[in-house]
Amino acid sequence: MLAIKLILAGLVLVLAAFVLRRPPKAQGGGALGQTARAFTAFVLGLGLTATFIGVGANKAQIVRDGPFAQIAANALQTITDDPSPYVLFVGASYSRNAIDDAALTRRLKARGYAQRVVTFALQGASLQERDLRLRQFLRAAPRAPDTVFLEVSERFDRNPTYGFEVAKFSERVIGQFDPRGTLWTLRGLLNGPADGLVSFAKNGMLLGLHVPLNWLNVGLFNEGVRLQNAPLLASYDPQDTPRRKVTDHDRKSGLRQTLPPSDHVYAWGEDFRVNQRAMLKKAGVRRIAYYFPPVIDAHERAYIEAVCARRTDQVCIAPVDPAMLAALDGPVWFDEEHLLAPGAAVYSRWLAGRVMASGVLGTPEAHPKLALRMLED
Repeated sequence: MLAIKLILAGLVLVLAAFVLRRPPKAQGGGALGQTARAFTAFVLGLGLTATFIGVGANKAQIVRDGPFAQIAANALQTITDDPSPYVLFVGASYSRNAIDDAALTRRLKARGYAQRVVTFALQGASLQERDLRLRQFLRAAPRAPDTVFLEVSERFDRNPTYGFEVAKFSERVIGQFDPRGTLWTLRGLLNGPADGLVSFAKNGMLLGLHVPLNWLNVGLFNEGVRLQNAPLLASYDPQDTPRRKVTDHDRKSGLRQTLPPSDHVYAWGEDFRVNQRAMLKKAGVRRIAYYFPPVIDAHERAYIEAVCARRTDQVCIAPVDPAMLAALDGPVWFDEEHLLAPGAAVYSRWLAGRVMASGVLGTPEAHPKLALRMLED
């Protein structure tokens, strides 16, 4: 990595020496023409250099380091060590605290399924960040997932610039505004300002500041790492101590509340998933499904139920089962939106049953007749 940095630094110095040297006397155009030509040469040189760096980093599988790169490296190590077909659950903190991939794998194996479950989730990860990291992972993976489950939530569909709520000008946020991420962010913003014109203007300004930093690869080689060489970090992050207290009243009023499916689904989020689905199919993923872990707020559960209602031809698992929600009516909450480890155990057990019952994993290999009893514990 140091050698690459030195080579690129040398190229930049050569470019700067070429552009900034005293320009030769021109036959016409005067000083203004010389300045324009020098500026044009600088812009073109800078653009070509940035493109060279970006393409080279992509070919060498050099990515911005950070927790998501480390989670991807851990997933790569997992599937390299285990040649079984695997199922990838891609999401944010909802999933990171709720899906015990080891427990899910054990339950699937016990029912005769060959697939291994791998959680691929990080707190605060916007749709664009998840998509970026998923594409990087797929390029580095020795084989594509058998099935990909994509987390869907109202919070991330509502805010196409959610990254700005995490940490402005961080490696994570800068990294997600590559050309594809920028395009989808613009589509989301233009789809309608969810929080008014002031928020729209602020997010538009921040986008204008973040995009050049990404496109010029600012910080890429300072924190760059080959994905396979990143430190390993497990995605599933069990919690034992509540972050804040969820009262008995909060639980009962939220978990027992039943709402009809939401009457509004954000169009840009739906369009994003259609595009992402095509990408995954092209990458060799056989099956794609959707899900959302349980939360206290009934409105958030109603949103995913509305998304599922639109996807009658696809597997979509909404956390609206009264029995499962009743089992979570206890001190199993990290906060109103995330589960503690005991809650994750309840949800993972329920989720395993729903996944098997959906048929998305096919027929169990060892015991095909068990398909008739998938929900039995």
